[in-house]
Amino acid sequence: MMYQDAVFFQLAGGLAGAGLLLSSCHTRTGPSDTYLGSGDVALLNYLYILEQLEAAFYTQAFATPYYGMTTSELQLLQDVRDQEIAHREFLMTLLGKSAVPAISLNFSMVTFADRGSVLSYAATIEDMVISGFNGAAHLFTNTDMVLILGKMTCVEARHSAYFRDILTHNTFADNTVVDVNGLGQSGSPATVLALAKTFIHTNFDSSKLPN
Repeated sequence: MMYQDAVFFQLAGGLAGAGLLLSSCHTRTGPSDTYLGSGDVALLNYLYILEQLEAAFYTQAFATPYYGMTTSELQLLQDVRDQEIAHREFLMTLLGKSAVPAISLNFSMVTFADRGSVLSYAATIEDMVISGFNGAAHLFTNTDMVLILGKMTCVEARHSAYFRDILTHNTFADNTVVDVNGLGQSGSPATVLALAKTFIHTNFDSSKLPN
């Protein structure tokens, strides 16, 4: 069974106890777009959106297993689902009242009954999220977040490697996701959020999101 992420709930509690939880921001009135906040709050909400997307994708994939799914694939899919839910809940707890509401998602392009479709989109989403975490870490003013996000990114990378390899053997860390220096992809918040919008109905006001 893959590594479990309940430790992130403990980290959230520790940060709260140390007074590191972020202060509340307010949703703007007027425009219908969901305001992400500014600075570190905006960055955490951006990552929280990505984790909402992942958790919802795997919840659906597990609830409606694709044809021919093996017992081991079902178990590992459940593990990934539970880890993404843990990540989502951790970020929501960390944000507190500053967290954006639950987003509206669009998975109409995914054929959940088809193995190739599910695994391909799983790898695509994981690679996108890894790029998002890598590109956001250096933008935080609260440097305590860097270690925490690094741990979460390592878990996401294992997810990506798993889905890539069971889809096409020995592609778990090929040159499409790892460069010649052995480093993973890194995308700016604006770039990754635009990619994520493929799966999201909700509109965002990200005008104060650091890039």
